[in-house]
Amino acid sequence: MVDSVTGMTVSISITLDDELSHDLDAAVAGGNRSAVIAAAVRDYLDRRAVAAAAAWHASLTGDDAVAFADFNAAW
Repeated sequence: MVDSVTGMTVSISITLDDELSHDLDAAVAGGNRSAVIAAAVRDYLDRRAVAAAAAWHASLTGDDAVAFADFNAAW
């Protein structure tokens, strides 16, 4: 039995349109296209996580909103 997974690699296949493919080729200048795409996906997911957290914070009401404001006041 496995208690935990510490790392995993996932392979994703995407199709780029001609314009995006040319832009990507120019951006990497012979470098690692996969690394550039992975960085873009990570950036996108980070922005979604921040947006989700902001929406959740904005939804707080009553005592929860007060506690959150008090917590943030210290920062």
